[in-house]
Amino acid sequence: MKVIKRIRCNHFVIAAIILSVQFIILPQQMTVGEIQGIVLDISNDQPLDKALVNVASTTHADITDKNGLFTIPNLPYGNYTLEISYIGYKTSYLKVLVDKEIIKGIIVHLSPIALETSTVVITGTHEDYQFDDMNEFINVLKGKELEREISLTLASTLKNETGLAIRSMGPAPARPVIRGLGNDRIQITEDGIQSTDLSSTSPDHAVAIEPFTIERIEVVRGPKVLTQNSTTIGGVVNIIRGEIPDNIPASITGLLGIYGETVNKGFLGSGVVSIPINNFVLRGEFTKRKTDDITTPIAKLKNSNIFTQNYSVGLGFINDWGNNGISIREYSSEYGIPGGFVGAHPNGVDIEIFKRQINFKSKIKIDTEHFSNLRFDFARDYFKQTEYERADLIGAEFTIFNYRSQLELHNKKLLFAEKGLTGLSFEFRDFKVGGFVFTPATTSLKTSLFSFQQFSVMNFNFETAIRFSYDQLKPSATGISINGRQVKQRDFFTYSLSASVSHKIAENFLTGLNLSRSSRVPTIEELYSAGPHLAAYSYETGNPDLRDERGIGTELYFSYRDEWISSSLTFFANELDYYIIPRNSGKINFQTLLPIYQTEGVSAGFRGIEFSSDIKIVENISFHISSSYTYGEIKSSSSPLPQIPPFKTNLELRYTSENFGIGINCELTAKQNRTDIYEEPTSGYGIVGGFAQYSLVAGPVINNFSFVAENIFNKEYRNHLSRVKVILPEASRNFRLTYKLFF
Repeated sequence: MKVIKRIRCNHFVIAAIILSVQFIILPQQMTVGEIQGIVLDISNDQPLDKALVNVASTTHADITDKNGLFTIPNLPYGNYTLEISYIGYKTSYLKVLVDKEIIKGIIVHLSPIALETSTVVITGTHEDYQFDDMNEFINVLKGKELEREISLTLASTLKNETGLAIRSMGPAPARPVIRGLGNDRIQITEDGIQSTDLSSTSPDHAVAIEPFTIERIEVVRGPKVLTQNSTTIGGVVNIIRGEIPDNIPASITGLLGIYGETVNKGFLGSGVVSIPINNFVLRGEFTKRKTDDITTPIAKLKNSNIFTQNYSVGLGFINDWGNNGISIREYSSEYGIPGGFVGAHPNGVDIEIFKRQINFKSKIKIDTEHFSNLRFDFARDYFKQTEYERADLIGAEFTIFNYRSQLELHNKKLLFAEKGLTGLSFEFRDFKVGGFVFTPATTSLKTSLFSFQQFSVMNFNFETAIRFSYDQLKPSATGISINGRQVKQRDFFTYSLSASVSHKIAENFLTGLNLSRSSRVPTIEELYSAGPHLAAYSYETGNPDLRDERGIGTELYFSYRDEWISSSLTFFANELDYYIIPRNSGKINFQTLLPIYQTEGVSAGFRGIEFSSDIKIVENISFHISSSYTYGEIKSSSSPLPQIPPFKTNLELRYTSENFGIGINCELTAKQNRTDIYEEPTSGYGIVGGFAQYSLVAGPVINNFSFVAENIFNKEYRNHLSRVKVILPEASRNFRLTYKLFF
């Protein structure tokens, strides 16, 4: 008898006991096999008791037990389709190849019709890797929790996640910061494809993503980061919305939704529909959002309004050998940057952005002894951002043409590895600048080779990854000087390494260690910026002689989970020999009256701790606590790094039942007086909020209601990572209502 521990939820430990039965009928000519698996609720990962698992076109079937486990024996070798059904859940279908004595580890997630948007999420044969369990517990926002956290931007949707903070310059240009690291050290992807915008380059630039139709958000850390990015000490925020369909629903499905909030008189309308046509699935989506200026406890933050529109169409072709698809998305936004800074226009700056992205994805099943599938992604992006000093005067204009492709070969057991992938990626970017910004037009080329592998030795699970990259940045104007440094073509050869090991030292106790060597190539702006950036209210000067950013990251984590408690504790330390930052020089450019920000490389250190715990008090009542702290310093001078978030704790007490949930929460943030020169400190604060959720099923239609109250006592407080904190505090009391109708 073998006990397999599955840990995939925020509140419970799923204990699975799988019986291994051998049938001795001429072993040399084995003709029958057995399927073993588990059925879980996708919204909370609880096992589903008495779910029906039927093998289509046969008499074989089983009913899951109280642990969600099922076993179907005596199946002749061949291809089968499992039909998994449960009252109150959408029926799922999964293809399984029986080609050996026991096919085990199959996990099926069913979607409760009262809670989820997607029809079903299925994980096929799943190895018992503890990293997957840890990542699911700590770094995934989904289901009913995502429903109530959906907010104005991606960053504000993630604001309560452990270790995350928000960098902002008004409500629209908000971007997530992880462990004090921001900009392009945090890569944002949609369905695994990098999103193109300028949000990683400056605090006035917005993330060009609409969060309302997101199905799931993953914060990827550790070795797996190297399949997307070379900066291992940062992370990847992956948005999952299924824009290119990869499974065929049984009928037409979709959602209609509205969203409103009081603090800015905001309103949103949205719709998504998926239509199956034989082996094709057509998916369409639209979203329109409008907000007025945001209200603070003191006054309105003028010129903080937002208007966005978002459209997409995707077509997927799915059959037995794989799936292919294409999609096109257009996103446009008009938003304001508040005024009132030194050098700023009295009425602020208005920004318009437009993005058109065409994606192609292909997955071909190989299913050989050593390889499982081949994947290819291609994206072509057009992005334009225009910044207006007034209606008839353009202050800055940025245009990007971006071409990106990635080829991945996924392996099964290969040499020492039990599962993994190896790939190649290519990216070409044509970046042009106009208006009163004097950064030269630049083309950049990036090629990378990477590999990620998982394996286990005894009771130790390992993840390893490596990435080699070549980057070329070629400015159109060379020979000119920036602060006495000559603008020239730059070529970078870099590599990154990462390895993690985890070990279950007791039945409910897991510990692990992650070591990494991180690298990052300086951006076009960091190298070649030269002149005023009016929307950011800064005069920015680059450094054409910058080296690539590099350093060593260490992470030690512990996890404990049983029926009543799910907890994790993480210690991290990142030491960078060369860390690139723009710093306020304390000088003023007297032509523009803007503060001069000079990009430079320094030695830097980040150390911190994160803690998260869910405690079940009694049935249906639980308590959540999460805390995070980051300490950052410039090592050569032992002075504080700029823009480091203060210590923060989130508390929440909640009651949840099948269709109803209610809770009260509190965010406690300490003062931050460890600041860089010319950086303003901030005071500590505590704000209180609450939520209520209700789901109503009416035949084939599901109605989801989420009501959220924020800053109930109208507390005046300031976000340390906000550039507008010197003008006005954060938002005042806010009530937000979200309604989604699923069909």
